[in-house]
Amino acid sequence: MTASRFWIGVEFMPVSILRTAALHPRPIFCGHLANASAMRADLGNSAEQAEWHDLALASPIGHGYLLDLLRQRSPVEHIVLALPAISCVRFERVGEEASPLLEVVLSETRHAIEGLIAVMRGAEAALDASLGAGLTLLRADPAEDSAPLTRALGAFANEWIVSEAERWAANGLSLGQLTVASVDQ
Repeated sequence: MTASRFWIGVEFMPVSILRTAALHPRPIFCGHLANASAMRADLGNSAEQAEWHDLALASPIGHGYLLDLLRQRSPVEHIVLALPAISCVRFERVGEEASPLLEVVLSETRHAIEGLIAVMRGAEAALDASLGAGLTLLRADPAEDSAPLTRALGAFANEWIVSEAERWAANGLSLGQLTVASVDQ
């Protein structure tokens, strides 16, 4: 049986990444699909063998759905994870007059941190070490003029991955990051 590969947070991924992902024999795309409809249309027939799952990783129901999906689709070879604020989405500078935008940024920040932790813990249980399985956090190359919150979340993600990578390696799993130079959505 061919092992599954998961791409989680497809709405935050560049189309080029998903085109490559669609070539895998057993791709599973997860995310808020309403935000990824144009991208899905862009892929056309190249992703017809892919499974698509609409899930809100920002909610406990979304966490549960994803963790159950990981369990059901084993063996899992690799997971690529993109989350808002620490991945391919960049926030504009937030001024004092933009309080509604600040609420969105704070919500996305919470989503990013909770999503990262939930997926990493679920991945540890679902990934098959005999396949050399692992998880890759997909991130955008942060612009020097990025908002301080974006830079801080990037630093948090870097530290989290570095601190966990050795423990994952001891269990036969890989954990890393991939920086994308530009978002081509």
